Amino acid sequence: MIVAEDTYDSLVDTIYGVIFGEATWDMFLGRWNEIVPGGRTTLFCHDPMRAQGASQIDKGFSEEWVESYADHFAAVNPWSPAMSVMPMWRGFLSEELLPREAFVRTEFYNDFWKQCGETAIGMALVKRGGQMFNISSSIAGGEPDDNRVYADTLTRLAPHLHRAVRYFEAGRSEKSIDEMGGRLFDAIGVGVLLVGDGGRLDSANEVGERLLAEGHAVRLDLQGRVCLAETDADDCLARLLSRWRDGERQQVVMVDGERLTLIRLQKSARIQFFDAPSLAIIIEPSSKPVSMDVPRLGGQFGLTRAEIKIMQGLLHGSSITDIAIESNRSRETIRSQLKSVFAKTGVNSQSELLRLVYFSEQARRNN
Repeated sequence: MIVAEDTYDSLVDTIYGVIFGEATWDMFLGRWNEIVPGGRTTLFCHDPMRAQGASQIDKGFSEEWVESYADHFAAVNPWSPAMSVMPMWRGFLSEELLPREAFVRTEFYNDFWKQCGETAIGMALVKRGGQMFNISSSIAGGEPDDNRVYADTLTRLAPHLHRAVRYFEAGRSEKSIDEMGGRLFDAIGVGVLLVGDGGRLDSANEVGERLLAEGHAVRLDLQGRVCLAETDADDCLARLLSRWRDGERQQVVMVDGERLTLIRLQKSARIQFFDAPSLAIIIEPSSKPVSMDVPRLGGQFGLTRAEIKIMQGLLHGSSITDIAIESNRSRETIRSQLKSVFAKTGVNSQSELLRLVYFSEQARRNN
């Protein structure tokens, strides 16, 4: 059995479509899953030394599966030791990492993997600083000889995936202070800092630069890294800049009487492994409190009362979990309502939603 040439060509076309912005990794993984029996696929990073790992982009796995891998099962992944020494750019079977008779006796298999597959194939794409970035697919069943065709197809795709990886590794952050509406924040006396790799300052609006120069709540160290004046807040900044997925994307902290909203930015169509996390810090000086008429704005966009409450919660720094607990609803319900908020307001992320609210408030004050 072999993968049909037109199917293989379609996969190659999708890879180059990702590079040129005409396709997404989600599309590539979806087409790949159509080939693999019962396939579910993830592009994931793993650090064997720290026993940490996280899915960066996945197709077919539930959100609970992805979260449980990052929270616990990455640390007990029995494939990890052998995976770290596998050659790059060669597809492999999970049986090459660990014999099946040993695998089915592990906690990883019985409590985690067998809910989505019996075996797996994969390929190492990047090894850097002790970390790995791999592609891995679950397979519903079949003998190793039957599944070899899928591992070999990954090997055939390796040169094209390699070009895509090199492209994304060479890429730079796509966020800018102008994209975040720097002049708008200047107009209402709010500072904006964009923090990139290693906590270094990428850019700042005029108010942000002034606040950095004053050095009360935020300052730069000798290496150009952004530091917060209080230890707990500085630890929060470091946590949000971590590569490892922990579900936390936004946090509000009070530092020296100023309200700082830390927002981890989404990267458009990028794989986070190739681009260090970046963060927006919104600084509201205590002398210039900014009150937002969220219900009025929600009414303009036809938001329901529940959606307005979610919007208010996010703007006050609450997480989806916090909002779910406070409203006595499930996280899935809150996520669904948040998607509705995004759709009605025409934004794609919490940072864009924050920008929309500030823009609307400034327009209201000027009228």
